[in-house]
Amino acid sequence: MSEENAPNQTQKTDKKRNTILTILSFVFLIAGGFWIISLFFDFNNHETTNNAQVEAYINNVAARATGHIKEIRFEANQFVNKGDTLIVLDDSEYAIKVKQAEADLAVAEGNLHSMQQTIVTSVSNQDATKAKLEGDLASLEKAEKDYQRFKNMYADSAVTRNQYDQAVSKLKSEQAYLKAGQKGLEASNSITRQSNINIEASKATVARKKADLEAAKLQFSYTNIMAPADGFVGERNLSIGELINANQIVATIVLNQKLWVSANFKETQIERIKQGQQVIITIDALDGKEFKGKVAGFSPATGAKFSMVEPDNSTGNFVKITQRIPVRIEFEASAKDLEEVKPGMNVTVDVKK
Repeated sequence: MSEENAPNQTQKTDKKRNTILTILSFVFLIAGGFWIISLFFDFNNHETTNNAQVEAYINNVAARATGHIKEIRFEANQFVNKGDTLIVLDDSEYAIKVKQAEADLAVAEGNLHSMQQTIVTSVSNQDATKAKLEGDLASLEKAEKDYQRFKNMYADSAVTRNQYDQAVSKLKSEQAYLKAGQKGLEASNSITRQSNINIEASKATVARKKADLEAAKLQFSYTNIMAPADGFVGERNLSIGELINANQIVATIVLNQKLWVSANFKETQIERIKQGQQVIITIDALDGKEFKGKVAGFSPATGAKFSMVEPDNSTGNFVKITQRIPVRIEFEASAKDLEEVKPGMNVTVDVKK
């Protein structure tokens, strides 16, 4: 009996195994069919990309004056506040320029004061000349009357020739005095006008010297290089005594007040991504920690258009490649929740349709 049951048992086992294999084959066939169909019809409710990184504003701090480094008041990776002094330059040369500008301004102000006093003197002389001119005019009127009287009397032989000549001489003398007074008044007026012009020039000189002083003080202030905003300083590559030039980058500050994600989606995905859609951001470096976000905007062109060497498809070596379009995604978490998130971290972005 046992020998007769053995073949039956073997047949049952084989039949069962064949049935399982058949079922699994159908399952794989159906799954494969769904996968092939999904290639033509997108049934997914999400658009995902792992071509994304955390971004932040990075401020390059440049020197605005040339000089040797006197002090360095920061270390690499240190947090600094806006207005903190990062570097102090040797300010001896700039302090001398400030003193020179102050001296030049004092000289210019002295010249202006002298010009103003000249105006006062000129006006006084002008008033005195006018008063004298009035006296000369009165004397001339008297001399003219005397001349007319002596002329008539001389015609009647009532006075001598000598008396008549004295009247004529007096008239000419008074006429000369009046003419000289008029010339003096004109000269005084000319001096006053020139003095006014000189005052305007002196005022302009004073204004320029004040501007020179302000510029010298401004250059002097540039010897203290300060942090323009709150953030973390990057690497420190400077040393005491080193000469730095104007516009040289001396430090880099990562502004941590604002973080966002730049996600590079395929151009075929962009149609299904809209501004304001909710996003799940997964940080690779934080063991897959998730943050909520939303789509904030789209780049006006593909990433290739902003590259330094743009592809040229007119050369004949054209290969159609799916382009990537950067999408800006903003975190909805608070700054405290994002303390562990650093710019440059790789993330995975999942946009819900």
